[in-house]
Amino acid sequence: MKIVNPLYDRVFKYLMDNESIAKKILSVIIDCEILSLESKPQETAVLIKGTQIFLPRYDFKAIILTQTGERFATLIEVQKSRTPNPVARFREYLGQNYSKKHTYINQNGKSKTEHLPIISIYILGYNLGKNNEYKTPGIIIKNQVVDAITKKVIEKKHDFVKLLTHPTYILQVERLKGERKTRLEKMLNLFDQTHRTDDKYILELTDIDDEFAGVASYLNKPMLNEKFIRSLKYEQDYEKGIQEERKLKEEALIREKEAQEREKKAQEREKEAHEREKKERRLKEEERRLKEDANNSLKKIILMMLENNKTILEIANILDKDEKEIKKILE
Repeated sequence: MKIVNPLYDRVFKYLMDNESIAKKILSVIIDCEILSLESKPQETAVLIKGTQIFLPRYDFKAIILTQTGERFATLIEVQKSRTPNPVARFREYLGQNYSKKHTYINQNGKSKTEHLPIISIYILGYNLGKNNEYKTPGIIIKNQVVDAITKKVIEKKHDFVKLLTHPTYILQVERLKGERKTRLEKMLNLFDQTHRTDDKYILELTDIDDEFAGVASYLNKPMLNEKFIRSLKYEQDYEKGIQEERKLKEEALIREKEAQEREKKAQEREKEAHEREKKERRLKEEERRLKEDANNSLKKIILMMLENNKTILEIANILDKDEKEIKKILE
């Protein structure tokens, strides 16, 4: 079955706009039952060749039933990136959610406005870590309360803890292995980029788990929508242009850095040459001064000998010099 690639922003928006599918996907990721879900899309539209490309990020206000039977309201923040280095954008958006109060319908059907605990989900189309330290397709970072004295885990969480720390789920679709055993792996099969066709915005799946067949069928529907497919092509072209621009900037930065290094080395060589020249002048001056001191001392000796009635010839013989040298010293 061919489906549109959910790592593309337009498809991701299409997927998350379907509340029942979003509920299923999110419940699989956080491994908890979601009793109710309210979506609040946050998106920026970019106009490319007359077609809007959406850069979506989603807040879902949810009532969750945990595996221990606890019910609580939370904000589920979902962000996605096909390319590396989205950290600044992710942090900015997370900071915005920490500062806001949110209105939601609680389990009693009443509207309530308050700060909500946050669950962050990041779906990545690339791998974290240069040394394969994160080989798994799914990573969970959970905030845990620990007694600093006894080192024992404290199970009960005060609102102070819930509102100032948050669990995070990171999904790396490039880390999917051949055999899909867990629900999470079977769901992530819908994001598996090894199934890309020549048109990278289309995946061709061969093994779809029955639980997620409905999601796959939903992602298959836009294949017949020419306008939808055209928007994916524009998004791909736009992303390719961004990547080429980023590559050119990186290459320009490398060239600039290399030029700076060359200039630095040239300056260092110039400084070394200046230091050598300075040292040579100092040595020559020292040599000249020593020679002058030696000549002055010799001149004094010759003058003393002359006072003692020695002739130039006699002094030359005593000092092992010829008469011309003696006369030059006396000048």
